[in-house]
Amino acid sequence: METETWTSKGAATRARIIDAAAALLYERGIDQVGINDIRKATSTSHGQVFHYFPGGRAQLLQAVVERQTRQALADQQPPLEELDTWESWLAWRDQLLTVHTKRGATGGCPLGSLTAQLAEEDPEARRLIDAGFRQWTEYLARGLSRMQESRHLLPDTDTTALAENILTIVQGGFVLMQASRSIRRLADALDLALRVLAAAMPPA
Repeated sequence: METETWTSKGAATRARIIDAAAALLYERGIDQVGINDIRKATSTSHGQVFHYFPGGRAQLLQAVVERQTRQALADQQPPLEELDTWESWLAWRDQLLTVHTKRGATGGCPLGSLTAQLAEEDPEARRLIDAGFRQWTEYLARGLSRMQESRHLLPDTDTTALAENILTIVQGGFVLMQASRSIRRLADALDLALRVLAAAMPPA
């Protein structure tokens, strides 16, 4: 987690390094990205990189995970904060499809795409990825709980389990979208997730 306080210029430089690292990881994969690659991409010195990331490459990769968690959640706003009706879930679906259509169905999930690259290499990165998914699940579960409170969801529904199932389905859609470069694969997954949600709603 970020605990240092930076000047505005320092914070901007640090963010630029993290952004470049995230882009290089996507383009080349973790085995092909080192500190020198990131330094060259950002026109920073070795000393600057280690000033902002004294823990070296591992600390930088962990910062990338935190950045990508924020990005994954931001991609779903504002609907993610407003989930409480069927219509709000449709807006959430449309928001994700709009964002990833604009990206050309490339890159997959900002957070999920890091899992295969980092989870086995760095235990702390794996912990941060897991925390990011748990945070995402909590957003979905809160929306489901609001629906339950307003009687738009069956009273015996386990909202956390349902949120986990929805996220699992959507992550599968991201993987297939990334492989096929087809937004339809994500749309199909989102539609399936919404059918799972509909099955937990009381009859109209």
